Amino acid sequence: MRALDRIRNKYHKEEGRKSYFDFTLLAVVVLLVCFGFVMIYSASAYQANLKFGNSAYFLRKQIMSSAMGFVVMTVLIFIPPVVYKKVPSVTFIILAFVVMALLLIPGIHISSHGATRWVKLGPLPQFEPVELVKLLVILYYAKIITRKQKDMDKWSGLILPLIPLGALGLFIYLVSRNMSSALIVMLIPILMISIIAKDIRKILLIWGIVFLIAAGAVGVIVLLDHFSQGEASAISFRFGRVLAWLHPEKYSSDEGFQVLQALYAIGSGGLFGKGLGESVVKIGDISEAQNDMIFSIVCEELGIFGAACIIFLFGLLIHRLFIIAGNTRDLFNAMIVIGILCHFSVQVVLNIAVVTNTVPNTGVSLPFISAGGTSVLLFLAEIGIALSVGRTIQIDRR
Repeated sequence: MRALDRIRNKYHKEEGRKSYFDFTLLAVVVLLVCFGFVMIYSASAYQANLKFGNSAYFLRKQIMSSAMGFVVMTVLIFIPPVVYKKVPSVTFIILAFVVMALLLIPGIHISSHGATRWVKLGPLPQFEPVELVKLLVILYYAKIITRKQKDMDKWSGLILPLIPLGALGLFIYLVSRNMSSALIVMLIPILMISIIAKDIRKILLIWGIVFLIAAGAVGVIVLLDHFSQGEASAISFRFGRVLAWLHPEKYSSDEGFQVLQALYAIGSGGLFGKGLGESVVKIGDISEAQNDMIFSIVCEELGIFGAACIIFLFGLLIHRLFIIAGNTRDLFNAMIVIGILCHFSVQVVLNIAVVTNTVPNTGVSLPFISAGGTSVLLFLAEIGIALSVGRTIQIDRR
């Protein structure tokens, strides 16, 4: 009789609860994607008409990729996170190496602006393997952190998991010559570990070492610039970017040109901007304005107010991801969402920092706003996984 009562009580308890779904997160994503359509068309229409005879060329590609992304997102919403939990962790990191290795196969990789980022497989659309690698790394470290959470307060628990990460980052750079993607892939797990670790002193020491290395590298570049008599090309392409960051006006004819034009666009926008479609620098001063530098076009056309609205939406998106991560009872599920949260945060902060010349130019896209088929598809896939984790949260029907 008591057993029957327990079963009945459990049934009624579950009967009075329902799965959570974050409609606010979904609405924010839809708003950002739609705003991205508007800004991509505004930023690219002139150049697209000149190059392809179709002012909506880049917009059409973005709409097709986004439509595919929403289909993938919808499918992933209904796939329980336990599916990823059952996959061995080593599988994700092996897949990451295999996906990047596609760029080594002759005849299928595509290079542009000194980097090999894209793969073209027959009639399929070209895609960036590193975007998929970012998701695989999130899933891999979600499993690693979950399995070794008790060791996260030890140096071995903090350092050893980063060894395959360092190897992967180096591999990405050597294969693609894409420094920004390698940095992002390495930053996401480091942030995930920093959030879950309890010993703040160890984490601060690790980050202190990272910043000292970065500061030392900048110092070396400045010294080399001094001995090369200020010729950025005499050092290297990447050193030149650091020098252009420090003195953009000095290198305005080469590496500093993009940054200066972006700053001019931001400054000329004022509080409310020149008006949608009224940007001047997009006509030719900023090449590929619909990509990494699109935030400067937002500032020029919509002003500080428009830029603040975009930053607010991204802040709300990150807040909703925090809500999901904080309310799920499973550590693995929480770490997946935290990884996704870190990915969005890193990309948004780096993109805006590059456009405002706060950090050297690294070629980072702005999620949902910058043109990029693989990028928008994978970001929507990550949102689908986050919403799937949200559905594991049980709330009262009242």
